[in-house]
Amino acid sequence: MLGSLGAPGAGGRAPAADAREELGRTLEALADKADLRERGRQQIEAAKEQAVVVKDQAQEKIANGAGLARDKVAQAVDVIKDHTPDQVLEQGGQLAAQARETAEALGHRAVDSLSPQVGEQVGRAADSVRANRKPLLVAAVTALLTLVVVRRVFGRRR
Repeated sequence: MLGSLGAPGAGGRAPAADAREELGRTLEALADKADLRERGRQQIEAAKEQAVVVKDQAQEKIANGAGLARDKVAQAVDVIKDHTPDQVLEQGGQLAAQARETAEALGHRAVDSLSPQVGEQVGRAADSVRANRKPLLVAAVTALLTLVVVRRVFGRRR
C-alpha cells in the first residue's frame, strides 16, 4: 500500500505533492475571500470616491442656482428702479442708511457685551452684511414701495 502512495502520478509527481499543491491553492483562495479588512477598505475607498463625486455635483448645482438667483434679483432690482419714482428711491436710500447706522450701533453695543469668541463671529456676520448691501437695499426699497401702495389703496377707501 505504501508503494502506491509514493508512486509518481501524472506529470511525474507524487499524488501527495499534487494534493498539497491543490490544498495550498484552496487555502489561498479562502484567505482572499476571508480578508475582510481589505474588502472593507476597498468598499470604504469606493464610498469615499462616490461621496466626492456627489459633493462636486452638489456644489455645481448650488453654484448654478446661486447664479440664477443673483440674475433674478438683479433683474427685479432693475424693474423696481425703472418703475419707482426718484423721490421714493431717495427715501428708500435714506431709510436704508438709517437702518444700517442703527444696526451698526446696536451691533457694536452687542459685541461689546459678548465674549470674544462670539464677538468674532458677530463681526464676521456683520462683514458679510456689509458686503451684500444690494440685497438689503432691494429689501428696503421693496418695503417702502409696499408701504406706499398700501397707503394709497387704503387712503382711497376713506
